[in-house]
Amino acid sequence: MTTSMPSWTVADLFSCGGGTSAGFGRKEKFQLVAALDSEIAKPSGGPGTSDCNATYEANHGIRPLAEDIATFSPASFKDAFGIQDLSVLISCAPCTDFSRAKPENHIRDSKKNDLVGRGVDYVEALRPEIFFLENARELISGNLKHHHTRLCERLKQLGYEVRSEVLRLDRYGLPQIRERAVVIASRIGQPRTLSDLWGDWEVDRNAITVRSALERLEEAKEASETHPSGDFHPRTGHEVSLRIAATPKDGGSWIDLARHPHTRELLPPVCLRRWESGKIGSHPDVYGRMAWDRPSPTIKRECGHVGNGRYTHPEKNRLLTVREMATLQGFPFDYVFAARSIANRYRHIGDAVPPLIAWQFACLAEWMKIGRRPEPEQWVMPKTSLCSADLRRQR
Repeated sequence: MTTSMPSWTVADLFSCGGGTSAGFGRKEKFQLVAALDSEIAKPSGGPGTSDCNATYEANHGIRPLAEDIATFSPASFKDAFGIQDLSVLISCAPCTDFSRAKPENHIRDSKKNDLVGRGVDYVEALRPEIFFLENARELISGNLKHHHTRLCERLKQLGYEVRSEVLRLDRYGLPQIRERAVVIASRIGQPRTLSDLWGDWEVDRNAITVRSALERLEEAKEASETHPSGDFHPRTGHEVSLRIAATPKDGGSWIDLARHPHTRELLPPVCLRRWESGKIGSHPDVYGRMAWDRPSPTIKRECGHVGNGRYTHPEKNRLLTVREMATLQGFPFDYVFAARSIANRYRHIGDAVPPLIAWQFACLAEWMKIGRRPEPEQWVMPKTSLCSADLRRQR
């Protein structure tokens, strides 16, 4: 009689729609055992409004606790799921109040930023072997980096070795320009990072474009490998539809409309004011089309409207569908988006750590556990836009 090897247990704080958990839970050696998310869609909406726990449960078979981690005790979390020994703790606190997307973040420190440190309270109670955190790059490099400094100090005081780095995720196979801070801590030896994993390997740049990702999605659809929960996009009002139709294909934006008097009248008032003042500012991407042969721009939580970024299809006159957006965010083609609201399905995508990257975090955890670096073909998450043939040694 043979006995199967015990699974390496994983708990996910701020679990959202389960993007990070997907990277671990779909790998054979890992078992998701606990999750927590208060389901806040917008600050004005309050707890329970994002419906993300339904998406998490549909994919991972666990219903996250709908609790506020700021007040819910680590001991209660441990007891609720009967956690004994924990291999990996994921704690990807909200990044909105670190990100440079909000100019006031350079001068004002939000109380929500303390949630980064709250993860260490859970480390102290649960004693995971490995700890992962992903956040905006400003956690490490911005004016509020004291949260990162304090995080690392506390982890070291608890006996963990800590590594931090700022990553461009297209470097690791994501078809999107996404720059993020990653903190990895280990109490079972040297923490490993994605830089260690990839070493002298690189990804073919042609494999991380919008064109490549959406073509591979179409191939998955033809092979019936997708789930229908992603084949949606919201209806667009008449004025916005006219604006989209007039925007040049393959990378055009509202600035193109502003340059011509006969299309300038299609601009929303905020864009028209910016054009007339000559101060375009940090909003050149709103109402913009993606470009076929480049990685997509950063996909953010409010990616469910064309006015919030460069989220229009490169050629078709519409917002990318839920499934198309999810593909660019590194989700598997068959991932289920169970939220009742289409807007929330987009939020679950924009809020996520890309599963394609989280899978590589799981490879790092495996390396730290068994002391052997995974082979390159093992870094590639199945049913995503990345294939093992896209990896090659640097010249």
